[in-house]
Amino acid sequence: MNSTPRSADVETKGRSSGAGNSTALDQWRGLALVFVLISHGLYFTGRVYGIGRVGVNLFFFISGVLVFKSLTSHRDATALGRSLHFWKRRARRLYPALAAYVLVMIPIVFALRNVPGAITPSLEDYLRTTPLALVYGINYYAGAPMALGHLWSLACEMQFYLLGPIIFIVGGKTFLQRNTAWGFLLLGLVAWGFYGALKWPEHKYHFEIAVWPMMLGFFCEHRKDLFQKIPAKWFRGIIVTGVISFLAMTVIMFCGYAMKYFVVAIGTFAFIPCFLAYVGNRTLGGPLGNTMSWLGERTYSIYLWQQPFTICNYLPSSLHPLGAVIATVIGGVWFRFCERPFLSAKRQQVSRASEFPRKKKIGPLLALVGGSLLVLAVVGGFIARSQYASVLAMKVFPQREAALQLGVAGSGPILLLGDSRIAAWDCSDLAGQHV
Repeated sequence: MNSTPRSADVETKGRSSGAGNSTALDQWRGLALVFVLISHGLYFTGRVYGIGRVGVNLFFFISGVLVFKSLTSHRDATALGRSLHFWKRRARRLYPALAAYVLVMIPIVFALRNVPGAITPSLEDYLRTTPLALVYGINYYAGAPMALGHLWSLACEMQFYLLGPIIFIVGGKTFLQRNTAWGFLLLGLVAWGFYGALKWPEHKYHFEIAVWPMMLGFFCEHRKDLFQKIPAKWFRGIIVTGVISFLAMTVIMFCGYAMKYFVVAIGTFAFIPCFLAYVGNRTLGGPLGNTMSWLGERTYSIYLWQQPFTICNYLPSSLHPLGAVIATVIGGVWFRFCERPFLSAKRQQVSRASEFPRKKKIGPLLALVGGSLLVLAVVGGFIARSQYASVLAMKVFPQREAALQLGVAGSGPILLLGDSRIAAWDCSDLAGQHV
């Protein structure tokens, strides 16, 4: 028997015959975008902590899968040729939309600089940060303007795209070498990601802390054969369990900031049903599946525009959910003119296939309007509840000074009996009393 290690050039055991379903990845990427839109659209409620990071991590994971898939799609190319081809395609697709956004925002930032309550920098501060955004380095700058702050995730992604081909080459040519090199790199990044996020939360957007989901996706695609050994009859159960976990995560999320890390921990398991849906060609059909595919194709452009319409506070906080919907529409237009022309011919066909036929557009539009009204109703109820709590507080304590003079700090607890909405009061106003 020949004991020579098998060459990975006859692509490795990890590259199975099944190519995986890119439509499934598009749909899960659409779900990741929905998580981010919920996080930013409802951020002002103080009840959606963690779900945005779950969405970004899921997006990173899918990107890692596609990096490995792209690098192994040109088997006859040299390592250098393969790398150059990969870098050229990534830059050609992603950079025009980013550069156009950064430039278009310049007059917008100037025009809206005096909007009451807006988190907006001076034009000088924006222009000073622009070069970092254009070279994908903004994730290492703590003082980024809000209109550019969300580009940290795109910076991490592009930094991995830059290193991905190098990681691929350094992994070696045999199956054992790749398992060892990439496996240890994955373990190191995961360990450092969790440790760094807890030890230095102010650095949570740095590449070395945030990038581990991309390496996980990269390695999972390499060892896709392990997932294909799972009996097909189990796939549905695992995916359904994942959906139930998302529902549980959503419920827990509304408990507030204290549950943030628990939400992120549950969301981490999203990688499993996502990858199984991809490996097992499990996709959603009907209007929901078409909507997720449409969002997944346009995730990059929509993500660019969601920040100005939400947590930049250019709109009143009560309109942030509607702003997330508006950003979806604008992102779709942005994709059409600033992203699709730079896609490969194959991806352009896929993006056109994901569009709704004219005769069927009325359904998604009605669903969009209905969903927007429902969100606005929920937000309106939340605002009404907060306003009622403020009015009730003023009736009990007509003047802030009176509240501060209720007693000397430490004189004993104060028991407030009445409407449950007093829970919304800022108890720090009661001069150290235990309420």
